[in-house]
Amino acid sequence: MTLPSVYYNNDPTSFAFSTCQKRWPTIVENMVNDIRQALVENCSSQDFLTQGETIFARLSQLLLDIRFDHAILPFEEPSVPGLASYDERIAKLETPPTWLTAPWLFSECYLYRRAHIAFVQQPLWKDYDVFNRLKQETFKSSEAGVVELAVRYQQLHAELQHEVSVESLKLLFREFADISLWGNATDLSLLANATLEDIKSVQGAEARKNSEKNILANDLDAAWDQLYNKAQDKAHRRVDIVLDNSGFEFYADLIFTLFLLDSKLVSKVVLHCKTIPWMVSDTMIKDYQITIDDLNSKEFFPTGREPLEFLARQLEQYKASGALELQDHEFWAAELDYWHIKPSETKYGGAEVHRELAKSDLVIFKGDLNYRKLTGDRKWPRDTPFITGIGDLASSGLKIWSLRTCKADVCCGLEKGKDEELSQIWRDQGNKVGELWCSSGKWAVMSFSNGQN
Repeated sequence: MTLPSVYYNNDPTSFAFSTCQKRWPTIVENMVNDIRQALVENCSSQDFLTQGETIFARLSQLLLDIRFDHAILPFEEPSVPGLASYDERIAKLETPPTWLTAPWLFSECYLYRRAHIAFVQQPLWKDYDVFNRLKQETFKSSEAGVVELAVRYQQLHAELQHEVSVESLKLLFREFADISLWGNATDLSLLANATLEDIKSVQGAEARKNSEKNILANDLDAAWDQLYNKAQDKAHRRVDIVLDNSGFEFYADLIFTLFLLDSKLVSKVVLHCKTIPWMVSDTMIKDYQITIDDLNSKEFFPTGREPLEFLARQLEQYKASGALELQDHEFWAAELDYWHIKPSETKYGGAEVHRELAKSDLVIFKGDLNYRKLTGDRKWPRDTPFITGIGDLASSGLKIWSLRTCKADVCCGLEKGKDEELSQIWRDQGNKVGELWCSSGKWAVMSFSNGQN
């Protein structure tokens, strides 16, 4: 089979076009402004100031490189881990890549690696997260949703201490998966439902139906069947979640984790994090402790103290027991698509990642970038089956469930004619390129592969 082309930054019909010309400069400008603020707040150390000014200069140069479409150059920092795959990719490209003409997935990953180099070479700044201020501000602004979800979780936790029917467990699995999918404080269908009885009610069914109307491919039943019925060791089921955003989305993922463990659907959940500040808001291991501290802080979240502290205690107990584990790996911050997750990929960590994920009864990939990497960020016709779009992963033995709100061009698994229908709807709403409905965040997919294709 001839593979479709990947998406390029100079394609005006792709979301890549506006991303590289508008979004990236804004992101780098925000980095520069964050450094400026950090220098004002921590001006007592001359070494800190000097190193910060070096970072400021390098990020300012990166901003110019993007705006003026300069060449994307190989890295010159051999001592920094995780860069070799980028240099190899640059060498293989037919034409020297520039910021506004390069493959989108490659150049977007390169951007965050290039920015990180500016920090890692300065000893007093090497662990600095240039996005942490924004992460914290965004999470704090979600206080109402954070508290509401904690209240509901505490109520359901009490009910889960008693015997619960399989039907109820599946309904709860659906609720928490939906919240994890949308990952924001305005899409909490669970908030309409205080108890298991409410969730099973007609009103609960209507709330689910409403929340799922924009899920274009919904393989939740297959994912549930894989986890509940087909797990090889039902007494020791394991779920892995390859995380996306920190803040409220990570919080929702943590509550999904608590449900899986409280209900004894699984005995272990492994959360996979990034090793470096990534894509502005992606989750690093250190963000877990920051989240726990936020939940325990009456200054950060003044309301809902009792349920928030209860939730934090539950997480810490599971973490202490080993039932909740956080891992990171350089592979997740490579420019490689996930077709490299295979036993034969020993150069950049794909084999190590495959070996770890193969231990899992269900691997949940969260978010848009993970979906782009699963599908190679290629121009698949949107009615291409998901198991075709993920290539050899479909026969890798990995049980993959992708929860993805559509915020980029690539999409698989739609019914025939659905892409054309949505493209027309998007044009009718005044948008020039109808196909860009797929980057609006208004629709989603929950696509599954059992790894046995």
